[in-house]
Amino acid sequence: MKLGCTYIKVSDMEKSINFYSKLLQIQPQYSNKERWVMFNCGNTLALYNLQYDIDMLNKNENTDFHYNEAYIKYLRQENTGAGKTVVFNFDVDNLNEEFERVKNLNIGKVSEIMYVNITMPYYFFIVNDLDGNEIEVTGNYCSK
Repeated sequence: MKLGCTYIKVSDMEKSINFYSKLLQIQPQYSNKERWVMFNCGNTLALYNLQYDIDMLNKNENTDFHYNEAYIKYLRQENTGAGKTVVFNFDVDNLNEEFERVKNLNIGKVSEIMYVNITMPYYFFIVNDLDGNEIEVTGNYCSK
């Protein structure tokens, strides 16, 4: 088994595309802008708009063609929505420069640079996307 891609459930596809395009400094490599968007950032990171499928189900438009009963049952369950299910960790060469770049983007809440030293020194900051998913950014830190 190998990892195919990692995807994030988002609630507003257009705003999420804008957020991740700015954060990752790349445009999507594939896009069905209403339901699925993929970025190639070392591995595939995709955005998935679950609401697209829920709306299709509610419209009852050709649902037997698009979905099976198991997926329809899944859509009707609670807690299938967006937000705070995984922390994404990105590594950069210069944490200080990346921190300033991300803050200046004004795309979401950004923490201060944090420090943890349990088994080794570790510096990082967190930026939250529109659905509250945490993106952790770490890398070489230069004290000022």
